[in-house]
Amino acid sequence: MKITLGVDIAKDKFDCCLLAEQMEKPGQFANTPRGFKQLLRWLAKEGGGPSEILACMEATGIYGEALLAFLHQANIAVSKVNPAQIKHYSRSLLTRNKTDRLDARLIARFARERFAQGRLRLWTPPRPEVARLRALNRLLIARKEQCARERRRAAMVPKSLRPHTLAMLRSFARHIADIQEEIDQLIAACPELARKRRLLCSIPCVGPVTAQTVLAELPEDIASARSAAAYAGLTPQREDSGKKQGPARLSKTGNPHLRRAFYMPAVVGRKHNQRVKAQAQRLKDRGLATGQIIAAGMHLLLRVCYGVIASGQPYDPQWQNTRPKSGASPSA
Repeated sequence: MKITLGVDIAKDKFDCCLLAEQMEKPGQFANTPRGFKQLLRWLAKEGGGPSEILACMEATGIYGEALLAFLHQANIAVSKVNPAQIKHYSRSLLTRNKTDRLDARLIARFARERFAQGRLRLWTPPRPEVARLRALNRLLIARKEQCARERRRAAMVPKSLRPHTLAMLRSFARHIADIQEEIDQLIAACPELARKRRLLCSIPCVGPVTAQTVLAELPEDIASARSAAAYAGLTPQREDSGKKQGPARLSKTGNPHLRRAFYMPAVVGRKHNQRVKAQAQRLKDRGLATGQIIAAGMHLLLRVCYGVIASGQPYDPQWQNTRPKSGASPSA
């Protein structure tokens, strides 16, 4: 049985809890390289060798990335879990208080139970070029969102102030173009990424921007198309209880960047992708709403993207994939 280390990460510090059968040790360290080294010395004193420790933390944006990489380089097994899992686990225990120290203990308990059940997925760092692509692509998405907000604001500002808004829009456009050029150069310099983007772009309605988002956000060790859809939060979530039979909806428990990337391809695919079009017609004949049809198209396109990457073959419109067994069509 491994000793579990629960980590509650924050911007400036992180709280830890080292948990074993007859031991519970709290700790707190600065979220800096110096704090990481202090943690390692503390673990050597309290917990033993790196091979005996299993660390677990929530996926909380960029705050925990440096610590994850440090622990992995120190040969400590580490897992990054969805914060929703810890939240619901806390509710199952009827916890009444919430502090950083208690959260670290809760994460350690969660990791110990899941590891014993064989249900804890270990984290492995992405390749440097993939990590760079992810950072650039997320920056590109952020700049496009800022540009869209500024464009909406331009319609409301007085005419005398529009030159300032137009100057800002031109600045955003140049910045977006520069980031996209850097992404293209990065992919072109890596034969494997370039090959995978060509495969993804062979799918009708999947363009270069969607393809680069898939390459940046979808982990390379995903085991199946179903797992890929679950990772993106594109699996259906049913709400049936007693006589109530609610419509299926997207679970949305997953990577939001990956999920959003498939919305417009699914909308356009209802006319220009034969598989998505055929699926949309079947669901329309069954009386499903437009949002449910689009969500099902997003699910299908992601599964097809996984298929072309896993097979290494370009999209073949004649190939028929096995339909999901659930039979439920999510709603957007």
